[in-house]
Amino acid sequence: MVPVASFVFMAVTVVIAFGVPLGGLIWLQTRRTSGGAPRYPAVGRAFLCGALAFTAAQVLTRLPLMALLATHRAHPLAAFLLSGPVASYTAGLFEETGRLVVMVLLLRRFHRWIDGVSFGLGHGGIEAMLLVGLSYVSNLVIAVMINTGQWSRLAAMLPADRAGAVRDAMVGTPSVLFLAAGVERISAIGVHVALSVLVLWGVHRQRKALAWLVAVVLHGTVNLTAILMAGARIGPWWIELVLLVLAAALLVLAVRLRPAMAADVTPDLRRMPPPIAQRV
Repeated sequence: MVPVASFVFMAVTVVIAFGVPLGGLIWLQTRRTSGGAPRYPAVGRAFLCGALAFTAAQVLTRLPLMALLATHRAHPLAAFLLSGPVASYTAGLFEETGRLVVMVLLLRRFHRWIDGVSFGLGHGGIEAMLLVGLSYVSNLVIAVMINTGQWSRLAAMLPADRAGAVRDAMVGTPSVLFLAAGVERISAIGVHVALSVLVLWGVHRQRKALAWLVAVVLHGTVNLTAILMAGARIGPWWIELVLLVLAAALLVLAVRLRPAMAADVTPDLRRMPPPIAQRV
């Protein structure tokens, strides 16, 4: 039987994966000035652009390439590209390039600090929903089937060794570890918010290359830190603590960039009426 605590912690992780990004977006969209006007108009645009950037950079590009390399793992080049350090920085390379390209093409008028925050919520949010949220919804379904005696129906559709491994993992994993994925998503979303602000700052201040390079290095370093700590058999909660500290440090950097970013949405000059002299 799957312990009740496991159900609780899996449910909490699902709530984090979906609730943090979507809740953050709703909070930003519902903020009002003293006069009742939206405090952050059109902030949802950056959120959708962030989701698009992750989808293009990872789901449609890097992850298929990594899967292809995995089929040739015996080849020295494939093994090198799949190694922890290289994979850590290629994740940064793909994601930060996607972040920059989408910002340049689709956020030309939206260089507010809050747009960077919303972009990061969308980028980290779609990652959390696709990679953690949906898998934990599946975990909850499997756990219910195990505890209600319906597991044999699903197990019959899987290879015997695979079915056994899935059941053992659901039943034997310490309950609190199901919460670790949710905590890790909090730090990951924080990192994405900070790096989105950094890259958007670079776009706004005409320092795209510098901001992109720094974001790639920081992104890859955070990933590599987690991999090295796991390889050293450091406990998962120590790893999560370090990641939360790194995310907090990057968010402090992001806050310090706020004064150097646009205060409002840039007007669309193409839709503005021509000067009176040109209309006469």
